[in-house]
Amino acid sequence: MCPCIRFSLLPDPSVSFCLPLSICPCVCLPAALRPAPGVSIRPSVGLSGFSPAAETVWGRPPASGSRPDLSLWAMIRGWGAGEVMTGWGGQQAVGGSRSGRAAHSHPCAQVPRRAAMGGPRHPSPLLLLAILLPLGGSWPEPPRGRLLFVTVVYRHGDRAPLDSYPTDPHQDKTLWPHGLGQLTQEGVQQQLELGRFLRARYGDFLSQEYRREELYVRSTDYDRTLQSAQANLAGLFPRSPRSPGWMPVPVHTVPATEDKLLKFRTQGCPQYQKLLEETVAGEEYQTALEGWRDFLVHLENLTGLSLAEGPLHRAWKVLDTLTCQRAHGLPLPDWATPEVLGSLAQVSALDVRAHVGPPRAQEKARLTGGVLLDAILTNFTQAQARGGPLRMVMYSAHDSTLLALLGALGLYDGHHPPYAACLGFEFWKHLGQLEQEEEEGNVTVSLFYRNDSSRPPLTLELLGCPSPCPLGRFRRLTAPVRPPPGGPPCRPPAEDATPPGVAVPLLAGAVGILGILSLGLGALLWSRGSTGPREGPV
Repeated sequence: MCPCIRFSLLPDPSVSFCLPLSICPCVCLPAALRPAPGVSIRPSVGLSGFSPAAETVWGRPPASGSRPDLSLWAMIRGWGAGEVMTGWGGQQAVGGSRSGRAAHSHPCAQVPRRAAMGGPRHPSPLLLLAILLPLGGSWPEPPRGRLLFVTVVYRHGDRAPLDSYPTDPHQDKTLWPHGLGQLTQEGVQQQLELGRFLRARYGDFLSQEYRREELYVRSTDYDRTLQSAQANLAGLFPRSPRSPGWMPVPVHTVPATEDKLLKFRTQGCPQYQKLLEETVAGEEYQTALEGWRDFLVHLENLTGLSLAEGPLHRAWKVLDTLTCQRAHGLPLPDWATPEVLGSLAQVSALDVRAHVGPPRAQEKARLTGGVLLDAILTNFTQAQARGGPLRMVMYSAHDSTLLALLGALGLYDGHHPPYAACLGFEFWKHLGQLEQEEEEGNVTVSLFYRNDSSRPPLTLELLGCPSPCPLGRFRRLTAPVRPPPGGPPCRPPAEDATPPGVAVPLLAGAVGILGILSLGLGALLWSRGSTGPREGPV
C-alpha cells in the first residue's frame, strides 16, 4: 500500500485523492483527480489526527491541550531520512505506539516503518513541501463540515469614467465607445474570471448547469451591473450558447429609484443625512479635513472643480476619472503624479469613513449596509426552514454596496474595493460540537474577501468571533447594525415631524386605505392558494 495522506477537493468531499509521502512504484495521485487552479485542498475527514474538534492549525504546533495523533507539522518536523516520527504527547506514530498497535488504520494513511539501512529513504521536509505547495499554494485548512448556503456580493467589472472635470484633456466621449459609466471589455473579462473562480471554489456544490432552484441572482438596475452579472454567470456556467438545450440565466432587478437593498438612497433619508451632518461637523472630521485643505485648494486650480468647500465625494470623482483613463492607456496631466493620486485616495477614504464609520456607526449601518446584511441572514434562515434546494444568492452591485456592507461588519480598512471585488458569506454545518450558548443548528459563518485575482481570497473575521463564527454569535454581534423588524428607521428628525392636527386625518385615511389593500391581497392569495412558485430571496 502506498504510504500517503488522503485529501478531499472542497466543496465536494466525495472527490478525494492521495499525496504520496514516500517514493514507491504505485501511483497515488491520478491525473484525473489533480485539482484545477483555485480548487481548495483540504484533509479528508476520515484521516485520524485531523479531527476538527482538535482545531489543528497546519504549519505550526497545536494549541495547548490539543492532542491529535498526527499533523502535517509533525510530519515535516519529524520525517527526516530514516527517522522515527513521534506525535505530540510522546506517542509514537511510527514503529508502534504505547498501546502496542499502529496509530493509523486509514487505508491511505499508513505510515511506513523505519526504512532498513540502505533501503528507500523517506522524503525530507523540503521534498514534502515541494510536493504540497504547488498544489494548493498555501497550507490547507482543517475541514469545516458540510457547506449549506452561500451569498456573494461583488462589484461590477471595469468601466468607463462616470464623469469628467472641466480641465480634463480627454473629454471626447468617443474615447469610450459604449458610453460613460459603461462596462468595458476588460470588465467583461474580470467578471468571466470571477465566475470561473466561483466554479472552482464550489465545484459540484452548484450543478454544472443552471438550475433555478439552486441559484438566485439579483443586480442593481444599471447596465454595468446587469452585464457584469451575465458575464459572471458565463464563467460560472461555461456551456456554449450554441450547444443544444442551453438556457440563459435570469438576473432579477428592481428600478433604481426603488432599490433599497443594493443601492442605498441616503439622500432621501433624513435620519441618515442628520447622522452624516453630525459627523462632518465633528471635531475629528474637521481636523482631518483641515489637513487636506491646501491640497484641495491647489487641486481646484488644476481641475476647475470646487473641492475645498464642496462635498469630498467630488475628490473621489476626480480620482475615479484619472484611474480609469490611466488603466486604458490615456496619458494623464503632468500634475496627476502617483503622489497626487495617493493623496486623492486618502481624501476619498476620509469621506467613506464619514459615511460608514464612527460616530454613531451602528445607526448609519442600520440605514445602509445593515439592511443587506439582514437580508443575507434572512435568506439563509428561510432557505433552511423551507428545506428547499436553494444554495446560492448572488448580488451584482457597486463599490458603495461593498463599502456599506464592510462598514456594517466593522471591516472597512480604508481601501477601496477594486473592480470585481467579491465578498462571500459561507454557511457551514459544523462537524465538531459548538459551545451550548452558540448552537444554532451547529451552523457557522465564514467570510472571504477576494480583492486580488492573483492571490487566494482573504479570510475576514468579526471582532470577537474568529472564523468560522458560530451563527448564533454572528447574529448577536451584528444585531446592533441590522434594522429592526419594521424596516430601516429612515424617518425625519423629531423637529420636522408632522403637526398633530394634520396627523390625525392622515392616519385615519391611511388606515382605511390599508384595510382595503389587505382585503384585496387576502382575496388574491386565497384565489391563488399557497403553492405558487418561489419568487426568490430579497
